Amino acid sequence: MPPHLLRLLLLLLAAAASLPSPADCGRTSQPTAPPPPHHGRGSSGGGGSNTVTVALAAAASLLALLLLYLCAAIAVRRFRPRAAVGREPEGSSSSSSAASRAAAFLRRHGLQHHRPAFTYEQLRAATAGFDAARKLGDGGFGTVFLAYLPPGGRPAAVKRLHVPPSPSPSPSPSFPSAAATITKSFCNEVLILSALRHPHLVRLHGFCADPRALLLVYDFVPNGTLSHHLHRAAGAAGAPHPPPPPLPWRTRLAMAAQIASALEYLHFGVKPAVVHRDVTSSNIFVEADMRARLGDFGLSRLLAPPDACSTGAARELVCCTAPQGTPGYLDPDYHRSFQLTDKSDVYSFGVVVLELVTGLRPVDVGRERRDVTLADWVVAKIQVGELREVVDPPVLAEGPGVMASVEAVAELAFRCVAPDKDDRPDAREVLAELSRIQTLLPDLPGRKVS
Repeated sequence: MPPHLLRLLLLLLAAAASLPSPADCGRTSQPTAPPPPHHGRGSSGGGGSNTVTVALAAAASLLALLLLYLCAAIAVRRFRPRAAVGREPEGSSSSSSAASRAAAFLRRHGLQHHRPAFTYEQLRAATAGFDAARKLGDGGFGTVFLAYLPPGGRPAAVKRLHVPPSPSPSPSPSFPSAAATITKSFCNEVLILSALRHPHLVRLHGFCADPRALLLVYDFVPNGTLSHHLHRAAGAAGAPHPPPPPLPWRTRLAMAAQIASALEYLHFGVKPAVVHRDVTSSNIFVEADMRARLGDFGLSRLLAPPDACSTGAARELVCCTAPQGTPGYLDPDYHRSFQLTDKSDVYSFGVVVLELVTGLRPVDVGRERRDVTLADWVVAKIQVGELREVVDPPVLAEGPGVMASVEAVAELAFRCVAPDKDDRPDAREVLAELSRIQTLLPDLPGRKVS
């Protein structure tokens, strides 16, 4: 018991003991009479018993107050942390809590020393205060800025993740908040990209988990994305620069082989295997010499051995998770079964190959309902022998010498986008087939893509 409460209890008991009896208080205004003679022990304890009664009543009242105080203290201690979860304290922000979670994750996995941990001030200065003029584009969950890193001013791409305010009350674990999802994406990229080395993957150079922002530092790939090069007509209106020239077919074929080599590395060259889960033309970056590199690993997952949600008899690697990805590229088998495998990346890659062949976007609501997705539309054309109707006109203009390789690539894409994952080739088979198709072009050396 706290000392001040103990002192208060003693004072009240002493005061109660000194109070006169109620009978004495009632006779103070009348003349006193001599006490009657005593007749035994039973007639002498009236005043004393009244005093004890008052003292006991006072003690009981104090005890009741003390119990109420203890109950209130327990309630405050129990419910104060719960309130703190639902709303952030004064002076803090969702970015601060996201940075704390990210820093804890990095420490738990021993990743805080795998890559240079840039300070917020360094990256702010390197991007000229995240100047809008340095904006390269909007990536997954964030905005990408051009940075010049010290000491030599080396160019790099800095992605600043958008961490929205946390909702109140906080969502259930089944429906994580947007801030939690973005924090997970940040941790995912650091965890996975820290272990990867391949010439056709965008490299992670460092990160920053600061209360003011979550930042990732990548290679600067100066020539935009494959989507920018393929869909130049749709992006030309209002663009500050003229659209890029059409990609030659041999460049498209080389890019397909380069991305296939990156997927072969992710699926077979590292343990545990990695599924990118968002292979799109917007996540394929183009170097100045037109080499392609796959980036944006925010949705990627490590594959685990078969578990309880795996229903197939084959000992394939799966990851049971809710479907995520970009419309038009999402594997229908994964969407139906919630089982993520390396064949999900093969499906998405098949859609990218169809973009290379046709120059069209993966989703176009202007087409008929059954043909809204590029995969459905081109597959239907291939099945009725009308592939030439959907080949990109600049490719057709290169003459009949390229059509044998175009048809072979379209046939490979047809297999990659098969509805059933078991009917698709794996990345190793895809790479081997693309290397063979490259030899069909007489002016393209049949070199092996690394």
